[in-house]
Amino acid sequence: MRSISILAGLAVALVLPVWAQGLPRDAAVNAAAPNKTLEPRVVTNSGRLEWLPHAHNLTPWPTLSHEDRRPAPKPRKARLAGPLDGDAGRGRDIAVRPDKGYCIVCHQIPGEEWPGTVGLDLRGFKQRQYADAAVYQQIFDARVNNAQTVMPPFGTNNILSEQEIRDLVVFLQSLE
Repeated sequence: MRSISILAGLAVALVLPVWAQGLPRDAAVNAAAPNKTLEPRVVTNSGRLEWLPHAHNLTPWPTLSHEDRRPAPKPRKARLAGPLDGDAGRGRDIAVRPDKGYCIVCHQIPGEEWPGTVGLDLRGFKQRQYADAAVYQQIFDARVNNAQTVMPPFGTNNILSEQEIRDLVVFLQSLE
């Protein structure tokens, strides 16, 4: 009985700071973690998830939780000015990094073992012949084209810099 009381007290201590910030109860947050935000990691052959501190504090941004009532930044139209000047190698790195684009979570990318199935299959992207400006806008803030998208507004939320988005565009446009 005493251990149940201790666990309940610990749960309240961890959740109260989340409610105080206006975050939903199901947000992956631990106020004691260095950046507050937690991310799941699959524990191989165990059927369990392990929650680890995320590299960034993501609490300022709205979550996908239905309980999250915080206002989201309004969709922003981006303008791709000048030459693209991106680097496909850096773009690929951004696409697979958990602290950057992490595109592989939702999209299938050639050569990656963890293919996402939520977003567009990016294999053969080059053959679709999308304009660079359209791809840039989609990454910067997809809500401009689709208000119901679950794709994060990487530019609007300052998750990726203008150059990082340019690198991603060059990488995507190179996918055979």
